[in-house]
Amino acid sequence: MRRLKNKIRAAIFFGCMILALTSVHPNDQVIYMKDGRVITAEIVSQTAFDMVIKLQDGSTKKISKQDVKRVAFKEAKTPEPKDKTPAEPPTPTPEEIAKQQEEDSKKQAALDEKAEKRKKQIEEAKRNRIDISLGAGSGTVNFQGANFYDNVIAVGSSLGQDSGKFEFPIEPKPKSGKARSFEIRYSWNRFVGEVGASSITSTATQNIIGVDGPTSGTFPKLINGNYDVSMKHVYGNFSYSVYPHPKYDIRPVIGYHQFWTKTENSNAIAFGAGVAPLFTDQYFGTDPTSIAEGLKGYSYGVQYDIKFEKFEIRTGLHILQMKGFGTYDRQLNAYAPVSNQTQSEDIDVYNKWVAKGAIIDLKFLYPWKYGVSFWMGLNSMSWKYTMSETALAVGNADSSGVDPQSYILGKLLFESLIGPGSLKETKATTIQIGATYSYDFNK
Repeated sequence: MRRLKNKIRAAIFFGCMILALTSVHPNDQVIYMKDGRVITAEIVSQTAFDMVIKLQDGSTKKISKQDVKRVAFKEAKTPEPKDKTPAEPPTPTPEEIAKQQEEDSKKQAALDEKAEKRKKQIEEAKRNRIDISLGAGSGTVNFQGANFYDNVIAVGSSLGQDSGKFEFPIEPKPKSGKARSFEIRYSWNRFVGEVGASSITSTATQNIIGVDGPTSGTFPKLINGNYDVSMKHVYGNFSYSVYPHPKYDIRPVIGYHQFWTKTENSNAIAFGAGVAPLFTDQYFGTDPTSIAEGLKGYSYGVQYDIKFEKFEIRTGLHILQMKGFGTYDRQLNAYAPVSNQTQSEDIDVYNKWVAKGAIIDLKFLYPWKYGVSFWMGLNSMSWKYTMSETALAVGNADSSGVDPQSYILGKLLFESLIGPGSLKETKATTIQIGATYSYDFNK
């Protein structure tokens, strides 16, 4: 009995050992049988008394553990480390290589065609040409100077007066006049230079109504005349093409401008009705007025030209930054026939100011032949003012020098009280037709 128990314990221990070893080292068992046979097989399963093995030919066999002398395990093979080198992409087939080469060839051809097209555009956009233009038409100048000075002078002459005497200028309405222009334009590759001049004349009616008279009474008065306005403009522009193209051209531009504006009212007539019933203060006279302005400064902006099949459009926007001066001279000479009295008064104003505005150009050109083109253009200019400094002189035939009180009051009126609020825009607009002669040095 004890002997049987020992055999059972030995079998259990032997089985556990085999189980532990086979779980760690599968597929590598060599079984030595008691009858001398050596079997190389894989232990598939086992119990305490027998085991099932898988032979090398794939068949399975059940053997008793009592017939097994011992089980040996082959040395476990250390797995070779995996190759960390990334796998190379599969070698493309000749058909795939030919297809890829065809696609690359098409892409390169498209790039070459685009580059060649751009090169041709740049070549066609090269210029070496001079244009000489003359134009004439109608224009209107709405010069703020006349109404500005009249307004401030009217307020100044009314201050300190008794019996409700005053002056009220009616804003003049400009009428169209003549406009002329001249320009030379030279284009060389990407660069364009322009110099030119223009003139505009216009007219406007002047009407000043008010109340005048001595301390004993008042009566209505009227000043009527016509302003003849003349504006002259010279300029120079320089621009550079940022993207040369034979059909369109956009260019940043800088320039220099100078304006002279003058208006004269030499035929103004002054009339005072006089105090009824004797009308001894009734007077007649002349009130000629002359106003001038000079402005100069630089500009910056953009010019854009576009060519169609049968015509061309040229546009430009120029932002103006200018400084200058203004002068005002008014001389009243009146005569009262009933009382045989005369009156003379002279008002002179000189001031400096800053002006900011813009010029817009639009021109349509139709090429004819022999280098001649006909064109129609629209030009609009406007600017606003800021007062900087004023000098004033007021006197009459019996006085000499400058009246200090009038001088101080006048500076306050122009620079602080009335002047800034009375400043308005100066505007000028022209519509012209003309001709341009072009000479191309490349032909």
